Amino acid sequence: MNHIQELLNVSFVIPVRIDSYERSRNLDLLLDFILHHFKSKIYIMEADSSQHYILKEKHPQVEYHFIKDENPVFQHTLYLNYLYQLVTTSIIAGWDTDAIVPATQITEVVNQIESGKAVMGLPYNGIMYATDPIHLQMYTQSGDIGVLQKNIPYMFPMYGSLSMGGAFIVNRNEYLQSGGDNENFLGWGPEDFERIKRMEILYPEFPIYRASGSLFHLWHPRLLNSGYANIQYEQNGKQEFIKICSMTTEELRTYISTWPWLDRFKIKTYE
Repeated sequence: MNHIQELLNVSFVIPVRIDSYERSRNLDLLLDFILHHFKSKIYIMEADSSQHYILKEKHPQVEYHFIKDENPVFQHTLYLNYLYQLVTTSIIAGWDTDAIVPATQITEVVNQIESGKAVMGLPYNGIMYATDPIHLQMYTQSGDIGVLQKNIPYMFPMYGSLSMGGAFIVNRNEYLQSGGDNENFLGWGPEDFERIKRMEILYPEFPIYRASGSLFHLWHPRLLNSGYANIQYEQNGKQEFIKICSMTTEELRTYISTWPWLDRFKIKTYE
């Protein structure tokens, strides 16, 4: 029997660019999952030249926004920052449309943040398993994440053995004070790694918490926004990541204070 958990202090934020039927289907599956387990608010922001995603049905927990964006490269960091401005809860769960984890792993991280033992956590242990169309069909038909867990022996980890992306959970005020998402990343790149490294530098007393189980990546075709858009985007993103990694806590605080998008958050940053 499913027990819906409150998690009223948590808001899920999901930026999206629908570039295939599978991406839209994955978002449907993710929404069904969250609504099935939690009473948290869900904010979706689609940014594209025209609207491609339609909610299957209106739900009081779900708030959908559309922004017209003619840029073929989807700037994930920009729209996460827009979504943060909508959130009023103390905890933010940033989510990719194609990521799903057992509900207990989400509450595990939320409990750590609520208790003050962590500022940020990842709702998985670093292993992101890539589902294939067959696994995905099995999950779609059953709606049971246990089906994916049972098929782990037949899946491969994405990006080797350690991942940082897909989903993260963070103390809202601390994260916005720490710059939110780094908009110097203009497209797909190491922004997930930068986010973690930045918080490790700023909060050395709070290691990034990792939940005990794995994350599943729901299959979709890998198109323009599933890799570096071009060599310039790749070089710029890697240079920004290296720059962050080389900084001390005070150097990073000073650098963050120059980020122009901080004014949107209306929150006091480090001095």
